[in-house]
Amino acid sequence: MIKTLATSSIGKAVEWQCDEATKRACYSKGKSKEECQNYIRVLLVGGNHLFTCGTNAFTPICTNRTLSNLTEIHDQISGMARCPYSPQHNSTALLTSSGELYAATAMDFPGRDPAIYRSLGALPPLRTAQYNSKWLNEPNFVSSYDIGNFTYFFFRENAVEHDCGKTVFSRAARVCKNDIGGKFVLEDTWTTFMKARLNCSRPGEIPFYYNELQSTFFLPELDLIYGIFTTNVNSIAASAVCVFNLSAITQAFNGPFKYQENSRSAWLPYPNPNPNFQCGTVDQGLYVNLTERNLQDAQKFFLMHEVVQPVIPIPYFMEDNSRFSHVVVDVVQGKDMLFHIIYLATAIAFWVQNLKLLKNSEGVGKLFLQNKDVPT
Repeated sequence: MIKTLATSSIGKAVEWQCDEATKRACYSKGKSKEECQNYIRVLLVGGNHLFTCGTNAFTPICTNRTLSNLTEIHDQISGMARCPYSPQHNSTALLTSSGELYAATAMDFPGRDPAIYRSLGALPPLRTAQYNSKWLNEPNFVSSYDIGNFTYFFFRENAVEHDCGKTVFSRAARVCKNDIGGKFVLEDTWTTFMKARLNCSRPGEIPFYYNELQSTFFLPELDLIYGIFTTNVNSIAASAVCVFNLSAITQAFNGPFKYQENSRSAWLPYPNPNPNFQCGTVDQGLYVNLTERNLQDAQKFFLMHEVVQPVIPIPYFMEDNSRFSHVVVDVVQGKDMLFHIIYLATAIAFWVQNLKLLKNSEGVGKLFLQNKDVPT
């Protein structure tokens, strides 16, 4: 959680504090001195500007600054729906080349209204359905990416489709970037929101699941998404790295939905009635193909039936008694193969994993691991 803005390439830094009146208002709401500070949760570069948002003692604000002079603030806007109120709430955000801000965050002070929300830019503001646990159920947002016609979001949440007690599943979700929302039905709400479960597990007669996604890294040149997954905090500590092809995620989104008729019904597969019905159909802001039937379908069909499987069934890396929190990947071209260097971080150390990948007709042919534990 950062309180200082910095741009290392030009050696500039500036303190961004909240004023005393805002702190006092925060104290009056029962928050601690530690919570009533300004924690920077959004830090995005767009052209020559730096867009950043801070919790500002539970009164989130956002600023646009000149990248070469961080003290120069062009404008300041509300951070509500763009930045969490609490420094403890996980969030993610991105800026598209056309100026839209996509944020996945808690929309309210107590953090009970999570949403994937679009604002700024020329397109209308949209969000996920409010107070609907089937859309988002106590999510912890991890990352977001602007890829082609879609914006992708990765997170973990309580699984509504799991009938045997409470459990957490990891998700990939996406929306069409040209989504303009519904008309009467799903007004101001996404009509193209879909989500699918990500599987990262140790195979066997009884698979061992790493259900909780902590961090991702996207390699656009290979359309690969690396994810670090962990076990639940109440179970034996363990971590694994699984890798997913973007095509596998797309395949899941093109398949059938998982649908529950009512709270007493089972979750069953349901054919995809009209995949991506809105993507690419909006022309000059007009509502096209947004029939009442399409909108009704979009209101209830968003959870995919197929589970997204990793590139290979065995995780690339597994470590017991550890909970890794971040992953970063670098690709180095060798003489005959690609080297994928994976950096894994915990709160007290980072590991370097050297993955040598040989490509053949079946994808990845050989895998060699070398690790180095470096205290921080």
